[in-house]
Amino acid sequence: MKTITIIVKDLTSGTLTNVDGLNLRVAIDAALASGDSVLLSFSGIHTISSSFLNSSLGEIFDKYGHDVLRSRIKITHYTPPLAGAITKYVNDLKISQVS
Repeated sequence: MKTITIIVKDLTSGTLTNVDGLNLRVAIDAALASGDSVLLSFSGIHTISSSFLNSSLGEIFDKYGHDVLRSRIKITHYTPPLAGAITKYVNDLKISQVS
């Protein structure tokens, strides 16, 4: 298993819409389906929407589950507010899965 680096700003024109998130989801899904881990770089990104997260990490969570999301996807080059938004989103996904 190797680690694939995905630079988010190279895949999308923004991080606010579902379409932007879809591009990221496709890239993550391809890496995970090949058995690889993913390093997501949020370098140069300062805002992110729930629509973007729903279409990217949310779809990956639905397909692979929380354990894969936590163990095979790592995030780097992020601002504290961005990290907080992603962490809250993933935690909310986990809670909704249990309910």
